[in-house]
Amino acid sequence: METRDAYAELGLHPSATDAQLKASWRRLVAAWHPDRNAAPDAGSRMQAINKAYQHIRQLRDGDDPDAVDEDSAAPAPATESAQADAPSNTHIRKVQLSLEDAILGCTRTLSGHFTHVCSACLGKGQGVLAKACSTCHGSGAVHRPALFGWMWNQEECSDCGGDGRLRAPCDACDGRGEQSVPYRRRVRFPSGMREGHVLSVPASRHGAVDLGLELQVEIEPHPFFRLDGDGVLRCEMPVNGYAWMAGRWVEVPTPDGLQQMRLNRDALVYRLAGQGFPAAPRGARGDYMVKVVPVFPAEDDPAQKALLDQLIASSSKAAAADAEQPIGQWQRNLKRWNAGHKKSNRDE
Repeated sequence: METRDAYAELGLHPSATDAQLKASWRRLVAAWHPDRNAAPDAGSRMQAINKAYQHIRQLRDGDDPDAVDEDSAAPAPATESAQADAPSNTHIRKVQLSLEDAILGCTRTLSGHFTHVCSACLGKGQGVLAKACSTCHGSGAVHRPALFGWMWNQEECSDCGGDGRLRAPCDACDGRGEQSVPYRRRVRFPSGMREGHVLSVPASRHGAVDLGLELQVEIEPHPFFRLDGDGVLRCEMPVNGYAWMAGRWVEVPTPDGLQQMRLNRDALVYRLAGQGFPAAPRGARGDYMVKVVPVFPAEDDPAQKALLDQLIASSSKAAAADAEQPIGQWQRNLKRWNAGHKKSNRDE
């Protein structure tokens, strides 16, 4: 059920206060309860009213849970129909998962409170006693003065609702019209859960209520990993430019922990097969793409410049001594050309 539909079902604006919310709910319950209303759709209307009230109550008072999971729970995309088909005693709440938990699956313990209509008083907060109302003396009506006290109007007694019977606060709910039951569940989130998925947990007994759960999954932002819309897990990491040039090994974060990866100066993107995000819940994992960004020191670092000069001199000397090296061949050809060029200039 959408939130706007829940407010519409109760005839309220989203800005309505908690007192207005409860008053509207009690009024509708009293009007549509099947024991009082013989209309064919009274039962379904009563369920819709309770469901709307529970939805709004949970949005206003819901607890932030530790996530939990059961093997029998079934994930589904978060659509309006998925929530509309939920049973009346269904607690809807959001659960945040880390990206690692979403990839690998996890088990958590979920606890909180579920507020529902009091079954003893049907949400009225009162019980009817076998005594006449003390205000109207059993008549169901009271007289109010009108026209400067010269005339009297007859009005429905507000204390007994017009039926002449005495009321007392409901003992089961202390006159609140609703009851709150605690719950605690262990739930198994399968691998491959994504942002917006809904995990349906079958109902279990909590006090006098059979309570099911609709867990709406949210994925926490991650400092390293990024899940693209196509389901590919990616990571971009800086690496030492000289280590990249030299083909050294580096540590790469993966959902399973740190892993050694060898750099290649001919590549900036690396594919780690089978270490990415599952293509579907409980499915096989896809590939993990790692992009490296070589980082070189600032040019004005004297110490780095001295080391670079040594490296250039050493590598140039080694290349010149190797006849097969292109640099060595180039230098020899350059030396012969330069000697011939100077000789021709002297002859002129």
